[in-house]
Amino acid sequence: MCETTIFIPNQKTIQPASNKFNWSLGGEPIIAEQSMFFYRYFIPSKEESWVFAGVTGLPEKETYFSFIFSVPYLNEDLTERTYKLGDGQGLSFSHSHSVPAPSGGTAFTSINADEAELTIRLDRTSGTVTGDYFATFKSRRYRLRPEGTFQLTRTDQ
Repeated sequence: MCETTIFIPNQKTIQPASNKFNWSLGGEPIIAEQSMFFYRYFIPSKEESWVFAGVTGLPEKETYFSFIFSVPYLNEDLTERTYKLGDGQGLSFSHSHSVPAPSGGTAFTSINADEAELTIRLDRTSGTVTGDYFATFKSRRYRLRPEGTFQLTRTDQ
């Protein structure tokens, strides 16, 4: 069984002006219209994680496109680490996008990365994180290889 969380921010979500999240799919950089950095706690499993996301488009216009990744929460004031998908450190990386839906509905497809690497510098005290990443999506006929950077301030405080 595979669980995927799809986070869709409200249109009027206020985020720090200093937040920057971008990616390239082989051409010009794409700048996220919204970005998030927040702490997540799963009640049943008691798992804690940090979540980072960048989004363009709107669900109701069927233009939604996002990358979202997470790493386990570490009880450290400063975390400087490189995560690789499947290395046992707990990196999760997915991509979601709008797909045509019946009239009056909204539909999405979400896929997990086949390969990914994330390097971060997370300062828990100041609530900031910087990082760079790349991923490969090649399952189910996908051929995406995003590369990008981000500089985020927590959006859940």
